[in-house]
Amino acid sequence: MINMTSVVVKNYLIILLFVLGIVHLSGYAAFAEDLYFPTWIFTVYDFLIHEKISYEEFGNVIQYLQEHRIVQLVMNYDYDPVTNFLITSSIENKITQSQFLNCSSDWYVTGYFTPVEDDYAGELIGILLNDEIQYFKSDFISVIKTEGWGKTNSGMYLGWYDESFHMSDSPLDSHGNILLVPSIAVDSELIKQKTNLIIPKLPYPWNEIVFESSDIGTSIKGKHIDVYTGEGKAAELETFRITGAGNDICS
Repeated sequence: MINMTSVVVKNYLIILLFVLGIVHLSGYAAFAEDLYFPTWIFTVYDFLIHEKISYEEFGNVIQYLQEHRIVQLVMNYDYDPVTNFLITSSIENKITQSQFLNCSSDWYVTGYFTPVEDDYAGELIGILLNDEIQYFKSDFISVIKTEGWGKTNSGMYLGWYDESFHMSDSPLDSHGNILLVPSIAVDSELIKQKTNLIIPKLPYPWNEIVFESSDIGTSIKGKHIDVYTGEGKAAELETFRITGAGNDICS
């Protein structure tokens, strides 16, 4: 069954880009020499950062561009399109090792992700949300309580913090900002918030990303870094792939 809301959002945003003159009719005229995607997509990304469009709407734009072969992204097609765009963008900003000379060893790295309710099959259970009972899949709720946020079947995001549930247009970090790659959660006693760093021993493409310590977590203590990998089952698989001890970090 066609999701008409999704179709309308996709078409509206693409038409909007044409009206604003951001997208050229050729689709390729704005390609920068070293990029996988047109440079104008960063203007659309600013719409997301400034909350002019939602996480889902920006994802619909990227997915549309993928379907029409206007953009080429690093991860597989089934990967969360917003995260796929951000990973590609990050690795195209070539890392200059001389910028990251302050290194330390023996760090434990894990990953966290945003689960999607449609990927789960548990029975519906009621939870208290905004002073009323709402129903979601039980296994989905269980994962949210570990990961922090999840995408519901309505397209909204359900979060768990301060021992209660909250709803938002986008997943959020601990500071109330949109949770996006290249965010990492750290122990602020060891790494200050808003610190840029690299983790060169991680598997590709994570070893080529400049991360930002923009999140915290109750279980993130000592020499432990939690890397946000995006949305959905593909992102969950990446959390397993990057988890391990003996990592170096350089800031």
